[in-house]
Amino acid sequence: MQPVDRRERTISRRSFRRGLWCFLLEGEGDLAEYDRILVTGANGFIGSHLVEALLARGYRVRCLVRRESDLRFIKHLPVEWAYADVRDAEGLRQACLGVDAVCHGAGLTRALSLEAFRRVNTQGTVALARACLEVNPGLKRFLFISSQAVVGPSRAAGDFVNESRPPRPLDWYGRSKWEAEQELHALGERLPLVVVRPSSVFGPRDRDFLAYFRLVARGLSLQLGRTERRISLIYVGDLVTLLLLALEREVALGRTYLACAWDVSYTELSAAIAQALGKRPLHLTLPLGILTPLTWAARLQERLTHKPVLLNEQRIRNMRQPYWLCSGERAKRELGFAPAYDLATAVQETADWYRSNGWV
Repeated sequence: MQPVDRRERTISRRSFRRGLWCFLLEGEGDLAEYDRILVTGANGFIGSHLVEALLARGYRVRCLVRRESDLRFIKHLPVEWAYADVRDAEGLRQACLGVDAVCHGAGLTRALSLEAFRRVNTQGTVALARACLEVNPGLKRFLFISSQAVVGPSRAAGDFVNESRPPRPLDWYGRSKWEAEQELHALGERLPLVVVRPSSVFGPRDRDFLAYFRLVARGLSLQLGRTERRISLIYVGDLVTLLLLALEREVALGRTYLACAWDVSYTELSAAIAQALGKRPLHLTLPLGILTPLTWAARLQERLTHKPVLLNEQRIRNMRQPYWLCSGERAKRELGFAPAYDLATAVQETADWYRSNGWV
């Protein structure tokens, strides 16, 4: 009997994993076939979880990162490396050579100006797509991870924004993502595009929601204003599942999906965090007027440091809106997506990771 070489064993393992994924999708046969997938933003919060999931599916993964990127979450993984900035045309062309699909998650979430957001989130996204088409005209899927910020806030507590709602982004980040979506659609049928707009995402490795956990860990639960404020949330594990469905299901091609799991009030979220951390925090209600001096302070800090702050004027503008709610009905109906986590379990896993890594 002839020995089976390493490449054949690798292909066999990938085929088994892929067959298992098909079985888990209840026998659906309309799955796209890929070998190598390029992931941008691979070292980030969402990207690192996505890379792990793609490897578990048996795909070969190429990670596009910058030379100075912090690779702590993915440096141990068996991936290929491509070093480039999204504004480096030649680097992007090299990164796109020989890939079947692209998952584009790289982008700025904080910047000092709209133009800074546009340079990376809009122009960088278009540059990547054009590089893919130039060197790889047989590209099978371009998955763009956009944001709920594109569609903007809800009008009322029962108003769940869906994909048919005309976008009305409030901040620079949302505008830059919306402009990127439009530019990608303008490339026409040459680009096999799928857009996913996640709602607020949390989970292990996330730094944005970390502030909530740290506050509760210190014994405080803050409510902004006397009116109940509600948001749509999704756990990173569920988001990755939806991203895989959007990547692999043929029906997703050309579609846009909002990604969300639950709508919760900030009071409910704080209670879940307190339960996970074993705390009984003091509940304080802050007047909405406190946002005005916070805005002034953020402007001053950015002016002095020339660096964007976490709680900046743009984010405070979003915080003034009481409802950020969206509907995940299309993803459920067309892709069969259903969250695997409830809020309590997701918050507990996040809290446990923060604690084990010394973040809280």
